Amino acid sequence: MATKPTERVRNLGIIAHIDAGKTTTTERFLYYSGRSHKIGEVHDGQAIMDFREDERERGITISSAATTFYWNDCELNLIDTPGHVDFTAEVERSLRVLDGAVVIFDGVEGVEPQSETVWHQADRYDVPRICFVNKMDRIGADFFSCVEQIRERLGARPLPIVLPMGASEDLVGVLDVIGRCLLVFDRDSQGERYERLPVPAGSAGFVEEHRRRLIEELANHDDGLSTLFLEERPIGEEELRAALRRATVARAVTPVLAGAALRNIGVQPLLDAVCLYLPSPLDAPPARGHDPATGEAATREPRADAPFSAYIFKIVSAASADLFYARVYSGSLAAGSPARNVRSGERERIRRILRMHAQHGEPVETIEAGDIVAFVGMKSCATGDTLADERHPIQYEPIHFPDTVVSVSVEPKTSAERDKLADVLRRIAREDPTFRQSFDADTGQTILSGMGELHLDVVKNRMIREFNVQANFGKPRVSYRETFTGPASGRGEFARALGTQQLWAEVEIGIEPFADHRKPEAVSRLHQGRMPEPMVDGMLDSLLISAEGGGLYGFPLINVRIVLLEARYAETGSAEIAVNAAAAAALRDALRKGRVTILEPIMKFEVRCPEEYLGGILKNLGGRRAQIEDTKFTGKTVLVRGTVPLAEMFGYSTSLRSQSQGRGSFNLEPFDYSPVPEPLRASFQPRL
Repeated sequence: MATKPTERVRNLGIIAHIDAGKTTTTERFLYYSGRSHKIGEVHDGQAIMDFREDERERGITISSAATTFYWNDCELNLIDTPGHVDFTAEVERSLRVLDGAVVIFDGVEGVEPQSETVWHQADRYDVPRICFVNKMDRIGADFFSCVEQIRERLGARPLPIVLPMGASEDLVGVLDVIGRCLLVFDRDSQGERYERLPVPAGSAGFVEEHRRRLIEELANHDDGLSTLFLEERPIGEEELRAALRRATVARAVTPVLAGAALRNIGVQPLLDAVCLYLPSPLDAPPARGHDPATGEAATREPRADAPFSAYIFKIVSAASADLFYARVYSGSLAAGSPARNVRSGERERIRRILRMHAQHGEPVETIEAGDIVAFVGMKSCATGDTLADERHPIQYEPIHFPDTVVSVSVEPKTSAERDKLADVLRRIAREDPTFRQSFDADTGQTILSGMGELHLDVVKNRMIREFNVQANFGKPRVSYRETFTGPASGRGEFARALGTQQLWAEVEIGIEPFADHRKPEAVSRLHQGRMPEPMVDGMLDSLLISAEGGGLYGFPLINVRIVLLEARYAETGSAEIAVNAAAAAALRDALRKGRVTILEPIMKFEVRCPEEYLGGILKNLGGRRAQIEDTKFTGKTVLVRGTVPLAEMFGYSTSLRSQSQGRGSFNLEPFDYSPVPEPLRASFQPRL
């Protein structure tokens, strides 16, 4: 598929806090590169990359969108990601398959909560980054304050290479530190044309000082540049750019640029920086996985002549056919060729391959290492699956998504809608790994769980609009968890006649707190050979399913280790059924006898408001059990940070608007779980 050599390919993502300007910047990328013929704006609902109806209505990105375009003889495969914390899974799975990222910051707001979240997500996947300080045309924008926040709050080594010339309404262009020039963008051509001018005399010393700092910092990370620097030899533009590329790819430094995408200032230098400093697939280390047969570590080099392997990172359910987005890590494949789904073992014939541009796909005949494409018509694939050469299988590590924190009940309006509702929920769950559904046996309702109120609201609107489901929805509620505060034990017995066979089993377990381990763990301490291994594995699986299905109060268990201590059974009939049922009964017994506590999700919050409303807002937050950690004044605006139980923040948006006359804003993101205060526990009733 690639029309450029692999070393000229850049797989990158655009990541940032909500409203920092990701999609606005992406639209300029497409226009200046010739991929689109007009600039689509978010505020008027015409952005090419925000093509979903709900995205255009809300003015935010909800689902990541992919496109391919060309700049400076490079092929750029770009993914524009959401900025809202409710859709952070879209960022997670995009970063999993990307080689580099552009992190965009609001020049006024600086490093915001979701900025930190996406930055640390990129850290987990070792993704090299460049930064773009956007909105430098706004009143209060401060480029160097933002750079300092990147250094202090994100632990990065930011190196400014493009500086703003002027500020707010006086922003006239940007200064190229390495090229020692001023770039001024033509408004009549929407910034498509720009002039490269000498640095004004009054700014020459400023540019040279930053160039000197750039060289000094790079000399600490690059031996070649260090030699030139110590010998006080002249350092040319090409030598400096080459050293900056090596340091960026090694994640030793992070280049920082400035501009104002909405006013079409500074976007082309950002595109140049993507091509110059972000890695190609050849710069990335070999893809790591394991051999599914032996479990031993395995790798794949990003070469077209290596065995084929690809990773499914996103599924989109469409009316005509589902799309399976994949990153090709090694080898090549032609449309119509077979590949093996390593997880399921099924053979998939990849009949159609599409290169995506937002919602539109262009058919391609062959793909090779480094490509990001969409497959059509897969049978057994799920998010996180590996497709590989049938003779050389490899399994890549799946993506781990965060726990859900908010739930809502749903039930069909008529019995005729029941099957349709179940099918739609199955399709949405297949597409969205952070969406969960379960059945509440006590109420007979289906429970939908997600990452926040907005997430579930988007799911609800999709069900009604896209799938035409007629259903009644309950009010959002918190997804609580349970854990043990001390060790406990339980014993379970199962005795039942099945036809002419008498089934009997007895199981004993122990439970102990297991801090900082979200999912429950089950281990066996039975003497080796005491029972067949498949039977032991079945009991452990039964214990985990029971723990995740609900504890004493019906909420999933976390932070616990379940230990299988003893098992006895009658060797007649289906003994596996008996021991599995006895294991589940032992867990219920331990729950009734142990010290169980309810945990509620705690959120990090950030509230911004004019200073004159601070008193009322702090009082309101105090009544919501918030813990204030930091209050920072920036001009006439105050920033309040802290933690707060999610249960207390339903409806806060309306309250904040009322208190601040519509001038306040806030952001929430998951932080931790904490025991529900004793006075509130009385409202929870045990179900066992």
